[in-house]
Amino acid sequence: MLTARSRALLDRYALASRALSAVTGERSSREPGQSVEFHDFRPYQPGDELRYADWRVYARTGRLYTRLYQAERAVRLHLVIDDSASMSVGAKRAYARVLAQLISYVAQRDAPTQVHRVSGGSTRPLQGRATMRATWEFVDESTGARGSGPVSGLKTLALSLPPQRGTGLALVISDLFEDAPLRPALSALKARGLDAAFLQVVATEDLDPPRGELEVVDVETEERRPAGPDEVEAYKREVRRYLERTREAVLRAGFRHLLLVAPLAAAAGDQVELEKEAFADLLRAGVLVKR
Repeated sequence: MLTARSRALLDRYALASRALSAVTGERSSREPGQSVEFHDFRPYQPGDELRYADWRVYARTGRLYTRLYQAERAVRLHLVIDDSASMSVGAKRAYARVLAQLISYVAQRDAPTQVHRVSGGSTRPLQGRATMRATWEFVDESTGARGSGPVSGLKTLALSLPPQRGTGLALVISDLFEDAPLRPALSALKARGLDAAFLQVVATEDLDPPRGELEVVDVETEERRPAGPDEVEAYKREVRRYLERTREAVLRAGFRHLLLVAPLAAAAGDQVELEKEAFADLLRAGVLVKR
């Protein structure tokens, strides 16, 4: 359950999506009965269309900003939660849970929200504060399923969805740790007309495992291998390369990506601090905009 402080703060924010032209203004097309109005500014981010850059502000300040637009129609949100076994490493699962709580609190006020697990299973589309408890209970039930990895599961999910016609947003909270190409999943999302944002959550243990004689355990396959200092350094280099490739693939597909390291507060169970850090990360990712 979110604290009263977080709920009061979130009441001042709305869900942002390129499908609504609310973040980047990339698609400001008008449909019958639809209007798109100027909403706000934010610093330019890679992937924003330059036609929505405010060059007058740039001439005055030397800083590039993107004009934001709010469309008068509700986005349909697909909140995708990674419940694969690798999310049990470090504090990833606890942090992902809080991110999902904050997102759903804002989204369900305005838009039909459906939560999906990468291992399978979804809520029905829910809207309104009265349905919030059902959403959070579904998220809490994600306990580390084995089987389909997050990338394979995301592709399967995307292919199962009906076409969204540019009104759907997929928010993916996952470490994306799977030895499978990401491009087919990204293509499946685009084929369904979905905008997407990837919040890639990793743990400190993923990035910098302790030194010494270790045993590496693949939590997805349970394969075990001995690992000395040389293997640990090689592992760290490969993780960095993997994260770079993942980000590049997501941005090339025209989606948003933010790498998040689960904070120490997640391991300590500090709910107040967790919510503060998660809120700041969602603003930084462009997932939330002021009303």
